[in-house]
Amino acid sequence: MALFKSPNEKSFYELGIRAIDKGYYELALQCFSKDVKRTNNPKSLFIIGFILYFGQGVKQDIDKAKSFFELASEQDEYEAMFYLGEIYKSGKGTTAKNLDIAYDWYYKAAQTGHIEAQFNIGFMHKQGKGAYQSDEEAVNWLYEAAKRGNMKAQYNMGIMTASGRGCLKDDEAAFRWYKLSAEQGYSIAMYNLGFMYQSGRGVKKDFKTANKWFIKSGQ
Repeated sequence: MALFKSPNEKSFYELGIRAIDKGYYELALQCFSKDVKRTNNPKSLFIIGFILYFGQGVKQDIDKAKSFFELASEQDEYEAMFYLGEIYKSGKGTTAKNLDIAYDWYYKAAQTGHIEAQFNIGFMHKQGKGAYQSDEEAVNWLYEAAKRGNMKAQYNMGIMTASGRGCLKDDEAAFRWYKLSAEQGYSIAMYNLGFMYQSGRGVKKDFKTANKWFIKSGQ
């Protein structure tokens, strides 16, 4: 195969990435497995887990994916930490659902700057599920994810600022957060943005624009 024409010019990790780009997932697994044997590369460990987790071109195997995520996490691979959180949050494979353990993995990933993990930590504090309920702690984490573009975090920041939960009540800030989320296509944020225009909260009343967002939210 052309992919292996000059194997000495590329590492097995790079060959694995090239195989994925071409859709050769079984071949990619072989490359990453060889890279793990040679270098114990945490990125290769994570990608093997990722392919098995989603069943990309191979049979899905959550339990085997989990074992690779755990090995990668031992070397501080933050994406692997996040997916371990996902497995424990929903109880995937033979792993029992455990929100406390999910929180621990999300927290480790969030500390490295993982945006989705930051949102999950904030949401868990907001709901008081898997973490102690704290609006202030929720806002701290939601804000970190929201300012970096996570639309779910932006929507939740709109909720928090509109109601003054964990922060000062600020309709103008709520409007801005809803708008940022809505512009990314988050339907519930579109609806809330329409309500802000309809009621004149945080923005001048504009029924035409309100109806536009109401319609978009239902599409």
